[in-house]
Amino acid sequence: MKNDVLISRYAEGLAGALRTEEEYAAVSAELGEFAGLLESHELLRATLLRPFVPSARKAEILEDVLARQAYRDKTRRLVLLLAQRGRLDILGDIVRALPALWKARQGVVTFEVRSVVPLKDGQRARLEDTLRTLERRPVSCVYALDPAIVGGLVVRKGNMVYDASLKGQLERLKDTIRER
Repeated sequence: MKNDVLISRYAEGLAGALRTEEEYAAVSAELGEFAGLLESHELLRATLLRPFVPSARKAEILEDVLARQAYRDKTRRLVLLLAQRGRLDILGDIVRALPALWKARQGVVTFEVRSVVPLKDGQRARLEDTLRTLERRPVSCVYALDPAIVGGLVVRKGNMVYDASLKGQLERLKDTIRER
C-alpha cells in the first residue's frame, strides 16, 4: 500500500510538471526506456538498487548513463531523485501509472476493462460510447484479458468496479443463498 501512494505521488508530480503532449510522449518514452534498461541489465540494476553502494557512486553511474542517452532534463531529474531517495525500484510502476494520470489532467477518464476474450472493435466502440455518455466527458479504455472472470466484463475506474462478469454474478448468488 505504501508503494502505491509513493508511485501515485511521483507519477502525479511528473504529470503536473509536463506541459505539452509532445513533452509527455518524449519523457514517458525515455522513462520507459530507462526502466527497460534497468530490467535488462542485471549488473546495472544490482548496482543501483543495492543499499551498500555509496549514493555518490550511484549518482556518478546514473549521470554517465543518462548523459549517454541524452535524456531530457525532466527525465534525468526524476531518475536522479528516485535514486537519491532509494526508490528506483518503483520507476516501472511510475511509468505504468503515468498515462492514466496524464489523461486525467487532460480531462479524460480512464477505465480498465477485463474480459475473457478480446472484444471486437464494434463492442469496444459501443462500450466506450456508453461510458462517455455516463461520464459526460472523454474516456479512454485499457483492455486486458482475464480468464478468471469466466464470462462478461469487469470495468474499473479508480476504486469503482462495475462487475458484469459471470464469476461476479455467481458470487452474488452464493451470498444471497447464504443470507437465507
